[in-house]
Amino acid sequence: MGKASTRKTGETKRKVMKVILVTGGSGFLGRHLIRKLLDKYPDNEIRAISRSENAIQRLLIGCHSRRLIPIVGDIRDVNSLNNAVRDADTIVHLAAMKHIDLCEIHPIEAITTNVIGTKNLLDSFSGHTFIGISTDKGVEATTCYGATKLLMERLVLEWARKEKRRRYIVIRAGNIFGSSGSVIERWKQEISQNNEISITDPEMTRFFINVNTLVDFIIEIIEKGENRNIYIPYQKTMKLADLAKATIDLYGNKETKLSLCGSRVGEKLHELLFTEGERVISHLDSNRSQNSLRFRVEEIKAWLME
Repeated sequence: MGKASTRKTGETKRKVMKVILVTGGSGFLGRHLIRKLLDKYPDNEIRAISRSENAIQRLLIGCHSRRLIPIVGDIRDVNSLNNAVRDADTIVHLAAMKHIDLCEIHPIEAITTNVIGTKNLLDSFSGHTFIGISTDKGVEATTCYGATKLLMERLVLEWARKEKRRRYIVIRAGNIFGSSGSVIERWKQEISQNNEISITDPEMTRFFINVNTLVDFIIEIIEKGENRNIYIPYQKTMKLADLAKATIDLYGNKETKLSLCGSRVGEKLHELLFTEGERVISHLDSNRSQNSLRFRVEEIKAWLME
């Protein structure tokens, strides 16, 4: 990105960025992002929309700011978006049904949330910057969840082609380390109950990123990102066997066992973060998880102990 482009984008940001709406703001990534936005932009109003009343209440308790506007609403319902989107000049779209197994069981719910919900937001938005947060599961998608995130990306990029006056951007990342519903949570529970962990395939590799690193990247793209681009933050990979070893070393003992349960339907052995021909901005050394720079077990332990 050249200096002129950066300066122009920065001027636009300072001029119009007064109200930021975060969908799915009560989730793991949303909570971290909102805290950073409140700290970084002391004059901005930050709105958070979530359909979970209890989760919104926890967000309010954790942030303590009058500039945080909580909205209990559902992006699948156009009427509930009216107040949330009104006068918002920036949207960071995190809301999604993300659990792979549940998306397979309830595809209608996944489609209405991840696809129709995104279209509702795009239809309602009249601000300047729309950022959709996506996942490597959408690249050569083999699951219902991945397919819906692929369609989410396509919708955002279609608006980017049609609406030249605004910025429509996709950020694509792998797994967020320590997020709610992660394999770490399940393994810790299995250790406490049966002193064993169930693992699909020890050779499986996955991209991982620290939540604070991703939050900083999102804010950088809010300030400097350009229309129609897919941005991918730098991230390394973990081998499932290494992640399991680190988990057992910290939370198990010499008696903790590994139980092979086999891959789920549609689950890949290795993930891709981009394919040839995509308009991608990335500094990764490889687009495929088995070839990328890998976390060592000691590094994984350090993350687990944060």
